Amino acid sequence: NRDEYHRKEERYTNLVMSLKGFYMVNLGKETKNLRGEFIEQLNLCWLYCPDEVIRKIYNFLGTIQTGQKTSNSKKESALGELILEIRKDLSKKNTSLKANEFKNLIPTELHAEDKESHNSQYAK
Repeated sequence: NRDEYHRKEERYTNLVMSLKGFYMVNLGKETKNLRGEFIEQLNLCWLYCPDEVIRKIYNFLGTIQTGQKTSNSKKESALGELILEIRKDLSKKNTSLKANEFKNLIPTELHAEDKESHNSQYAK
């Protein structure tokens, strides 16, 4: 159904766009707003997302919880798995992409010190 696809696409877009609230450092109020939007989209996922997408969301959130000692590679892996699961749901086609191929890139205008800071920590 075309309407269902567009609804899912819009929700997934909002979900993915709000992810930056968890990995951008020092955004202040914007970070809190983005995280709130992500949680709102997660709650809506219970209405339309396949089970595996919901599980991948919770798995990702588990890697970035305050107090967690999760490596950046595990956080990136969990994020890649989430994005891949969303891709599978939307495309309904087989894909040869793997979760570890998803790269959470930052703008190139950041200085080397900023990149290191960004890569070495996720906002909690």
